[in-house]
Amino acid sequence: MTSIPKWVSLLWQEHKFKLLLLQSPSERFEELFAQVMRCANGNSFHVARTVGSLGDLKCDGWDADSKTLYAAYAPFSAKGRSDVRGKIRADFYGAVKKWPEMRKWRFVHNDLFGMSAAVTRELEDLRTESSHLDVEILSDWGPQELWQVFRGVSEEDRLDILGSPALASDGDVRIWARETIREHQDVHPSVIRASTSALSFLCDNFQHDSIFDPLLSSVLSRALTSWWLGDETLFAECLDLLLECSNSSPFEAQITCMGFLMRCVEICAHRLKIPPDILIRSQIEGGLDTQEGMKVILQIALEEISGEGEGFFLPDSGRARDNFIQGCAKWITDFIGITWVGSGYPAIFLLQDLVTSIQRVEIGEGDSWPVA
Repeated sequence: MTSIPKWVSLLWQEHKFKLLLLQSPSERFEELFAQVMRCANGNSFHVARTVGSLGDLKCDGWDADSKTLYAAYAPFSAKGRSDVRGKIRADFYGAVKKWPEMRKWRFVHNDLFGMSAAVTRELEDLRTESSHLDVEILSDWGPQELWQVFRGVSEEDRLDILGSPALASDGDVRIWARETIREHQDVHPSVIRASTSALSFLCDNFQHDSIFDPLLSSVLSRALTSWWLGDETLFAECLDLLLECSNSSPFEAQITCMGFLMRCVEICAHRLKIPPDILIRSQIEGGLDTQEGMKVILQIALEEISGEGEGFFLPDSGRARDNFIQGCAKWITDFIGITWVGSGYPAIFLLQDLVTSIQRVEIGEGDSWPVA
């Protein structure tokens, strides 16, 4: 295998890191946060451990040099945002009481899309209430801020925690793409690097008021980016998280995956200069070794795009739901690969168009979606 360019390794590490943050239960999130801060701040950062009935003394990490105390909260849950406000208040005043030498306090979380306005309001209220105290309440840190801290540590430290991408070679049958798509001979490497950086930002840019669930959309976008990198393992890990999320929000998961697939078909058809229904039919009728269940997914997409669909909802079966989600993701990668080969339009640009276009879909929008 050829050496992996640094920018590819960094992109892979960012996706892996944020996936770990999203997957982490409370204790694992605190451990990962402590690992990052120990790498960044060295011996000045002290890991807080729970001690019997004393608990963690409202401290999930302490930096001795800056006298900063960190309070970590995970896992992110849209239903639990109101609970976060109570935790912020309890953790802050608890820390003030138990750590009189504290001069700075920071709230750390794994909400990929930023804390709600209500939480921001709570932090500002605390700043006003505690103005007489000699403690500065710093801005909150989420996955993006933690990644910026972690990106600044040594390559060796990042490798110790995350490992490195196991990118398949062109001849490896395990690669998801039928063709190698990580490099494009007619596109300058600097353009590809800029595109991957932009795509990474876009994966985090879904909004809470979007027609599609922001967490599900972000995870699916990262799965597709991992596929573009040629890393089957990370692709599968992202899909596993998507399947886990679908257990609590099955309808949202199905709508999100089908929405991505439909938009992908429209974008690819636009680049191939053929109608979307013709592109879908070409795979239903002429796709090689296509399982019947995979064809059903395309049939649903065809009915929805043609305006003949009457809505859909899979049986309350975990296996059927998992197969549907995995099938949608696989069809998206297939259509992007087909379009790249057929039109010469780079796959990384198709991914950018797809994610950007999904973020422009608004509630109440008509059947005709704008094509990037």
